[in-house]
Amino acid sequence: MGTVTELTVKNKLNAIFAWTFFGLIAASVAAAVVYREFMLPAGDRLAPSDLLFPMVPVVFSFVGALIISRQPRNVIGLLMMLPGVSMFLITDAYLAPYINGQIPLPASSGPLFLLMLWLSNWNWLLLVLPVVFIMALFPTGRPLSRRWSWLVYFGVGIVLIFILMITFAEILVPGSDSATWSIPNPIGFLKQEWINAITGPLLILFPIWIFLCIVSLFVRFRRAQFLEREQIKWLFYAGAIFVLFYMPSFIGNTYSQAESFWNLLLPIGMLAFPAAIAIAILRYRLYDIDVIIRRTIQYLLLTGLLVLVYFASVVLLQSLVEKMTGRQSPIVIVISTLGIAAIFNPLRRRIQDFIDQRFYRKKYDAQKALDAFAQSARDETDLDTLTTELVGLVKDTMQPEAVSLWLKPHVRR
Repeated sequence: MGTVTELTVKNKLNAIFAWTFFGLIAASVAAAVVYREFMLPAGDRLAPSDLLFPMVPVVFSFVGALIISRQPRNVIGLLMMLPGVSMFLITDAYLAPYINGQIPLPASSGPLFLLMLWLSNWNWLLLVLPVVFIMALFPTGRPLSRRWSWLVYFGVGIVLIFILMITFAEILVPGSDSATWSIPNPIGFLKQEWINAITGPLLILFPIWIFLCIVSLFVRFRRAQFLEREQIKWLFYAGAIFVLFYMPSFIGNTYSQAESFWNLLLPIGMLAFPAAIAIAILRYRLYDIDVIIRRTIQYLLLTGLLVLVYFASVVLLQSLVEKMTGRQSPIVIVISTLGIAAIFNPLRRRIQDFIDQRFYRKKYDAQKALDAFAQSARDETDLDTLTTELVGLVKDTMQPEAVSLWLKPHVRR
């Protein structure tokens, strides 16, 4: 009885700590956004991406608080808190006026200025690396096996080396690429050549480590039972959304363009991770991730084909109309729109059948078998034949170890 009471008290304390910490993170993010808006020149406003990106640490820490309060032994809850702990929004808001030249650099660097400068050089690690660690530990919060546990220690070692190099570097520079100034580090003794010599091998080992963490997740998926597989599928789904949303800004190199539409997709893609992790870890009965993946692929293909058909039809019809009449006509757009509406459902069904045949063959065959049985059951009058067909259908589609059919006898009154 005493042990149960102690565990209950400990769980309550964990929940209080988690939600208090979440409140502090949310308050600091709100304060950073307000301060950055206040420090902008007159007439300027924060870009939409600058308002959306602060949601990333808030949502991550919210999911972390949920996991800590319900499953305190799962390390993933603590990892989800790290993007909020990074305080990257606070450091960015504090240093932005100095980087933009709105405020002159202080004559003598105070402790707060040095602290923000130091944090801005490495706190991006706390924003990026939690997802990599989660891939090595998901969903149980433990490595796949003892042979894979070195990945966690190696990742921690990389973080510590980065922090130590920045802490004892001779000069401190802001983490922003647009900064052109630097400050002498009062406790620094590492020359830039030494740091470059250490950074070179790390930049090679770092992507290898990330790749191995991804490999460990795939190995875990192959070895996992049904429920754990469903949980890992959610993380795969989030990773696919992130890559899809991240690629446009990566290819276009639009990170420094705050007004770019593609920069809005990056935080949305990042928010897929806490959403998927929350569903995978906290829901006892998971949503059918296979259905969601199928629907996503289906509507992505459908949208792409419809857009392609629409613009091709507009261009083709406009060119024909222009040759016949010498000018363009808005009727072409109306006709193209009606055509898209007419082919929507047939094209959607064709795409769904194609995806089911290629990637979900068992479910596709089962559906076809059910449709065939429904057709034959309408015309069949012999009960024994119908019973035999029904038992055979269940065996083929569900493949149980044994099948028995019980029919309730009809009682005349």
